[in-house]
Amino acid sequence: MPAKKSRFSSLINKLRYSADTRMVLYRGVKRFAIILAVGLVFKFFVCDSVRVEGSQMEPGVKAGDRVLLMKAPYATPQLNKFFAIRNKLTVASLPGKGAGMTILRIAAVSGDTASVDAGRFYFNGYAVRGLEKDTARYGVLPAEYSPADFMALYRVPAPGDTITFDGLTLRDLVFAYTVLRQEKSGVRLRAFAMAGDSIIGGYRIKDFSLYSGSIDSIPEELSADWFFWDRLREYMRMQGEETDVKPQLAFSLFRGAKELTGFRVNERYLFLMGDNWSGAKDSRYFGAVRLDRVVGRPVITLWGNGKFLGGLR
Repeated sequence: MPAKKSRFSSLINKLRYSADTRMVLYRGVKRFAIILAVGLVFKFFVCDSVRVEGSQMEPGVKAGDRVLLMKAPYATPQLNKFFAIRNKLTVASLPGKGAGMTILRIAAVSGDTASVDAGRFYFNGYAVRGLEKDTARYGVLPAEYSPADFMALYRVPAPGDTITFDGLTLRDLVFAYTVLRQEKSGVRLRAFAMAGDSIIGGYRIKDFSLYSGSIDSIPEELSADWFFWDRLREYMRMQGEETDVKPQLAFSLFRGAKELTGFRVNERYLFLMGDNWSGAKDSRYFGAVRLDRVVGRPVITLWGNGKFLGGLR
């Protein structure tokens, strides 16, 4: 009888041990799930760290640096518009396939005008302290060489604006295209080589430093860079001087099979600039960026070049 009781007690103890083990495992998994959920919420909605790519913010922030990104104020477009503060750094997702994210400075917002004259940025006609090139050290680039130091007046699109493509300068046409493709899907810019009123079929670009190939196959990342088109137009002009054909660059904008003549702006936009005045690819090249593409504001450089760095402006 004692032997049976001993076996029964042993079985009960095993069951209790098994139940305790399952309870411990359950509690452990539950706690892990809670910690994971909190961590994911924190990462996606509160703050995160991002690695800097490119040299657009040098010397303050260099390629390879990792910065702490505050996301919480930018959780919704409604909140976002209150935190789009001029002259503050922001991380934005650029439009276009494979464009990725970039850290740039907010120079102007919807309704503002932006221009650059001799290496100084002007906001609504007034020079902005801090958004300027060290011209004494680096000189001034001619307007025909780069838009870095000279950029004609541009009004950042605001909701309700109507933009028609007819009569726009090349710069403003490409800037309008970059805004339109952020507003609507399936928009494309098609370039043509024209001789008089006729399209030159199969026109190929050769011996041009920025692109070689058919004019019908220009990559998307170049199609939104107005200065690329400006250089291509000059290349075609020079080609025309060497041949009997005088090719000229022309454009049409399509959504699906429909050719567009204009559109109405629905969203808010930002004009972004880099601190690396001459080396940054920013809104001087690709135009305005939709406000809700802002991911967050970098607040501190966590590490870079193997050491801790300080706060960001």
